[in-house]
Amino acid sequence: MLGLRIFVYIVVVLMLLPVLITFPVALTSVARISFPPVGLSGRWFMAIFSDTVLLDSIIRSFWLATAAAIVAITIALPCAFVIHRSTSRARELLETWITGPRMIPQIVFALALLAYFETIGLAETFIGLVISHLVITIPFAFRTLLVSVSTMDKRLEWSSDVLGATPAQTFRRVMVPQLKTGLIAAFIFTFILSFNNVTLALFLSGFGQRTLPVEMFQRMNVGGMTPAIPALSFVLALVGVVLFIVLDRTVGIYRFLAGRD
Repeated sequence: MLGLRIFVYIVVVLMLLPVLITFPVALTSVARISFPPVGLSGRWFMAIFSDTVLLDSIIRSFWLATAAAIVAITIALPCAFVIHRSTSRARELLETWITGPRMIPQIVFALALLAYFETIGLAETFIGLVISHLVITIPFAFRTLLVSVSTMDKRLEWSSDVLGATPAQTFRRVMVPQLKTGLIAAFIFTFILSFNNVTLALFLSGFGQRTLPVEMFQRMNVGGMTPAIPALSFVLALVGVVLFIVLDRTVGIYRFLAGRD
């Protein structure tokens, strides 16, 4: 057990080290990336809030990820019910069709969607970005929700129907409580997947429509790279940790994800 515990600690440190290293890099007082930092200054953390382009990309990425996650769950949930409870032989074909995009490189999707969106006028639009992100988020939402649907107790639904509940009441009061673990997990997974995506957004976002990962990528590879980028990376990681802790303390998200309802 001691060896396993040490191994886990090593893995955790290796996972956190790339994020933690951004903090001292962002504290440098010069306008270039340097480690160890040259001097100590918090100017690059303040520079995040004065960079309107960066702030716009953050807001754009947030709404894009939120829209993609909600729509993906809305589409994936009924698909999970149909595939799990259907006796048709076509359900395996439908399941393969839904999860198939995971096996295709995103660069292929990006080029195909770019050519198609150009013909229908959705290229370099927010709606086009949402649709493209659904291609990669629906399979993950579907797989997560399919597990939750398969573990539901159908006897509770039958009892609800016998007692005179409407289908809407049964869904809201009987099914949703059983699905809350999967719904929360599916939303988190799809939100993070959409928020962090670079490939699709790089090809399909136009000028003035860049998402945060694309904006950071462009600054690192084309120009404009300053310690503000490491500062933003650390702030995003910190916000993620704080948000998870707050959600766990308020709604018990860790308990839900662990399956302890």
